[in-house]
Amino acid sequence: MRTIYLVLSTAIGISSFMACSNSANKEAKQDAENLTQYVDSVATLTPVYTQENWAAIDNAYQERAVKAESKLATLETADKERAEASKVKYAELRDTYAAKIKEREEAAKTPDYRQTLRASLFGEGKVGNDMQFAFVTGNNILSIYQNFVDKVSDNKKNYTREDWDEIKVLYEALDTRKNEVEKDLASDDNRKIAGLKIRFASIVATHRGGAKVRENAASKD
Repeated sequence: MRTIYLVLSTAIGISSFMACSNSANKEAKQDAENLTQYVDSVATLTPVYTQENWAAIDNAYQERAVKAESKLATLETADKERAEASKVKYAELRDTYAAKIKEREEAAKTPDYRQTLRASLFGEGKVGNDMQFAFVTGNNILSIYQNFVDKVSDNKKNYTREDWDEIKVLYEALDTRKNEVEKDLASDDNRKIAGLKIRFASIVATHRGGAKVRENAASKD
């Protein structure tokens, strides 16, 4: 009887151990699978290259990676290889994000040449991407034309083709605004603006065709 009891106890112990072992293996496999699926999902996302977005991605990854890593040794070879491949894939994603984020940050340090040009011709912050000229009125438009033409004349040898294209767009926008406020213009101001327009046309005709491309802008004509 004692022998039977021992055999039964041993069998029950082995069964319990196997059940626990199977449960642990199943949990380890699931954690590894969660890690793999997460990395695959990140790889298919439309990337947003910001520090904040990457921090959110990485926090979620680390949470899954810690759980999977603690049970990695209990995985079967195929499952272990998949988990390791996911880690390599994530490292590549991390490097790509880091490079792109750095590019964006460096680009942000370099001012857009259009904004630099607009500030030079009209004053800092006067003309934004919306190209609104509400700051131009019948009372100040003559001085704005004068400053615009004087600045273009002073820098005509330094402008690139891209600069001249932007200057043309800005000039046309200023002309459009002139038509809107013309009823408020003094006749003498209108006459002076007409003279500035002739001067501007002469500058463009003489210099725009010989402008350099932007990468060569450091050299003088």
